[in-house]
Amino acid sequence: MKQVQLITVENSGKLINTIDRKTFTCLELNIPNNGDWMRRISAYADAILGSLNRGQANTSTQRSMSIVEIDNLSGLIAENACDTILRWQFGDNSIIKPSSESSLNQIDIQLATGKTIEVRSSCVRNGIDFALFAKDTNNRDQQYFDVIGPYSNEYKPIEHLKDYYMRVLYWCEKRNYMKLLEKPALQLFITGGATKAMMCDPNYYQNKHLIPAGGQVQVESDYRVIPLGKSLDAVQFFELLAEENRLIGRHDISKL
Repeated sequence: MKQVQLITVENSGKLINTIDRKTFTCLELNIPNNGDWMRRISAYADAILGSLNRGQANTSTQRSMSIVEIDNLSGLIAENACDTILRWQFGDNSIIKPSSESSLNQIDIQLATGKTIEVRSSCVRNGIDFALFAKDTNNRDQQYFDVIGPYSNEYKPIEHLKDYYMRVLYWCEKRNYMKLLEKPALQLFITGGATKAMMCDPNYYQNKHLIPAGGQVQVESDYRVIPLGKSLDAVQFFELLAEENRLIGRHDISKL
């Protein structure tokens, strides 16, 4: 099993309602669960767990401690996995990881150029192809899964736009997330993402009211989102990131 590899997911026709896009290329990471990297992230997640707010912002709902633990750990793993893969591709001098007190960083990753990157992760129980291609049966103009952008609500008129958005998926039901840590390696998929320009272009973005579920968001609000089918896949995202920031890639992502 390779720790880093590209996979091309096909819209095979097995799903009932899908978008027109035929293929989507993701970066698959298989992170050893008994390695130093995972032990370090897990220890940090444990250290900050007690300080996290169990209440859902703007609601009276209380998340169970197990859900808080899953949200915290899965978010931190996704952020640090993206940070690690960006350093692997572009070098440590190109990437800055701001200090954090939780997985809810205002800025998850920053490039040496000053550009900012936000990372969002979700658990998808019906398979990665479902997340990439399936349409919402209740709204044929939307997909179930998106690249999540800025939010707005009565408390916060508009969240500051980041320069880039990266998307991470775990193939599991959220409540069973911890079982991924019982395997030899934890598998996650970096689908790619979107740019600030795309988040400002009505040809790409939609507005969705999202309630915390599945790890997509932590705050019930109206979000600007880009359906995964309209987003940049992993190869497109890394190539654009390099081009716009004059970064030199150390590996040919398209041939992994």
